[in-house]
Amino acid sequence: MGVSDPHYFAWLTGALRRFERESGEISAAGAASDGAELWILAGARINPSIDFVRQALGGERVRLRWLDRFDRGPGVSAVDFNSMGALPASACDVLVMTRASYMIGDPGAFLADARRILRPGGLLIIDWLHGSADAPRLDLPGHHDYEGRPYPFLTTYADAESVAEFAAEFEALIRHVNRPPAWVNLERPEAPVPWPVRLGRMLAPPPRGLLTRDAYVGALRAALDRAGKHLVEPDALAAHFKVVFRDARYFYPLTRKFHLHLLTVLRPVGE
Repeated sequence: MGVSDPHYFAWLTGALRRFERESGEISAAGAASDGAELWILAGARINPSIDFVRQALGGERVRLRWLDRFDRGPGVSAVDFNSMGALPASACDVLVMTRASYMIGDPGAFLADARRILRPGGLLIIDWLHGSADAPRLDLPGHHDYEGRPYPFLTTYADAESVAEFAAEFEALIRHVNRPPAWVNLERPEAPVPWPVRLGRMLAPPPRGLLTRDAYVGALRAALDRAGKHLVEPDALAAHFKVVFRDARYFYPLTRKFHLHLLTVLRPVGE
């Protein structure tokens, strides 16, 4: 998220602190293991939220393992989170993926691998992106460039319970989906909108057929389907994990980016 990292990490760390304060499940995962393992997918450095999880798990005695396909930093294992079949089963206590879930290519395979990798009592901490940086759209139009190639955003998760529990956050995104700010260029975010067009938008009556919060999940599913992308459905998630904690934050206007992040803490099913 670039310049918005301080806002993002403040929110994420605060949410995880609340989860641990209310449940104690992170520290319990560490206590259940002889030498706790914290694995980070698509990451290669300590940030405030990773440091909090490490401290809750047991501090300096916790072994961190960084798994990233592209980062070549010291101590980073060259592992693609879309191909984790070679990783050992029941090997880590907490698996963390932040700011990367939108690049999951096959959600079912990813969730099955994550479930297999975790030890009994383990947790998967993952956040899901809604919206985009430059335009309030539902079809995840963004991409990252790695090694000279664009990698599109593909996947998110949503359920009716999250949309209802964090109504204010989702309503804020939906308002922008219905009527983007006059300066936003939906089709070419890098191009400015001429002032006469901006003025016309500001003076125009509200559009018809407005998206509602109750219709959000269905509209998101349809938008992703049209774009050839994936919505992780609650039943698909429930085949491998149970949601034990949620939080959400819409970062506009703090950052002038149209990012809504939905945090889920997941416990493997069958425990």
